[in-house]
Amino acid sequence: MLAQRRVLRYGGQEIERTPLLVPSFSSRVPEIDKILKASEEFLDGPLLVSAYDIYHQKITPPFDFGSIVIFLDSGGYEVSRQLDLSEVEDQTDAGRRGWSEEFHSEILTTWKSRLPTVVVSYDHPNERHPLTEQIKRASRLAEGRTDILRELLIKPETPNQKYIQFESVLKAVRDFDIFDAIGLTEKEIGNSILMRMENIARLRVALTKAGLETPIHIFGSLDTVTTLFYFIAGADIFDGLTWLRYAYSDGLTLYRQNFGVLEYGFSMKTAAVEALCWAANHSYLKDLQLEMRRFLKAADFSVFEHHRTELQAAFRSISESLGV
Repeated sequence: MLAQRRVLRYGGQEIERTPLLVPSFSSRVPEIDKILKASEEFLDGPLLVSAYDIYHQKITPPFDFGSIVIFLDSGGYEVSRQLDLSEVEDQTDAGRRGWSEEFHSEILTTWKSRLPTVVVSYDHPNERHPLTEQIKRASRLAEGRTDILRELLIKPETPNQKYIQFESVLKAVRDFDIFDAIGLTEKEIGNSILMRMENIARLRVALTKAGLETPIHIFGSLDTVTTLFYFIAGADIFDGLTWLRYAYSDGLTLYRQNFGVLEYGFSMKTAAVEALCWAANHSYLKDLQLEMRRFLKAADFSVFEHHRTELQAAFRSISESLGV
């Protein structure tokens, strides 16, 4: 199978096994600092925050309420005008501020946490570099620090490229051995679910052939359907804001207001529905993660309560296409 149990190591010790479903917090969602504080009541696992948001004090550390590991994101998404696949409109344009590699480095220099931190390499939508340069820059992340994990976020190499150039990526896999995780943005790995799955699988096969079991992190994918498809293709870590924007129910991702009416009735105030959805979504993700782990143990698609037929058909397609 392409999906396997892989590990994150900190100081030579295993700190967590994959798959990992990571709730994200970003200023691309209005009033994110208030949402983060409200979520302290139920968050008990990994989480992702942005270095951009910390630099501009849109969210405020420390984050002592989670456990296991914190992902410190690159900042590129917050400063970008592109929408991810879960957004219907950009509500934060007026609030954007400057972002640079110097600002990112400043956060890494001053960062303190009681939890192990996975630091994601710097990103800015107006800055594109050849993959060799991306690797070189990422290798210098927080130089001298031995108390963090480092993740390479792979991006398109020129401003006119919409997608990651996987031929370049596959040729460079042996250079990934210095990183604790490899990151890809969902929107940049293909123009269909099948193509994204195939590209994830190609990377996973290449890493395995190079003797690497480095976890693959898909940014922007944290829902009830596509996350599972990328998982069976060989990805390991998933984060996104879908859990804050929508509601999870019976294998589907729904508009919160629709879910609110069906679950709580039509008289409940919107703010209360939102808060209840966040807690319910977090619980749903924990159950989904357990289901994914049961799949690794059983190697049986029947362990999935939802979408098992579609998942098995998709896996057969990429297996036949790639000969794995």
